[in-house]
Amino acid sequence: MKSGTIIIAGFVGIALFTVMYPKEADKYSPILLLIFAALFIAYFLSLYSSKIAGNKEIAVVAMLGAFSAAARIPFAPIPSVQPCTFIILVTGYVFGETAGFMVGAETAFLSNFMLGQGPWTPWQMLAWGLAGILGALFRRAFHGNKYELYLFVMLGIAMGYLFGLIMNVWYWLTYTYPHTLPGFLMIESLSLPLDTLHAVGNAIFIQLFAIKFINLLEKYKKRYGVFSDFCAT
Repeated sequence: MKSGTIIIAGFVGIALFTVMYPKEADKYSPILLLIFAALFIAYFLSLYSSKIAGNKEIAVVAMLGAFSAAARIPFAPIPSVQPCTFIILVTGYVFGETAGFMVGAETAFLSNFMLGQGPWTPWQMLAWGLAGILGALFRRAFHGNKYELYLFVMLGIAMGYLFGLIMNVWYWLTYTYPHTLPGFLMIESLSLPLDTLHAVGNAIFIQLFAIKFINLLEKYKKRYGVFSDFCAT
């Protein structure tokens, strides 16, 4: 049985358990969430291993993941302002969904060796991995549009709030009980200033560096022929 089939079966199993036993699913939501995040990451790892074309692609993903993780660390004293989200979005834009997801996941995993590993790490990997996927989908939808840069800025802003939403849902389901809408809205309200800083930081980094960084990666892509047909399905 292929790994992809096993992973999809895992997703189906979680969904069925949640529908058939909602009270138990609510009670054990932290464990189910951890399994869900692990399955999602495993799915893209299986795509990466099955679609990888050669050592050049591996080197590019490793290099960009390490660069993104390193770029996060100096900005840690500034709450939620981090260039790694911008780097991951651009990686997905240039190299596709799978590469973007892998760089996003690497960013959280590697940088947390300096900033602190914990149960939040898989969800940071998932959230930043999603940024890489959205960067690739954005290119498919808006490449060549005369307002592309401004739309990319809007994507960066949206990603700041989406990242916060994902982490808030994880926190709400893991550390609060019972799970109530007022409780979630309280967590969202407390997170809003930090999410806004993340969104504004993304907008600034995209405005200042997006075109130059995209052009640099595009030149590398054409020169060495990496990720020419590398995308997730």
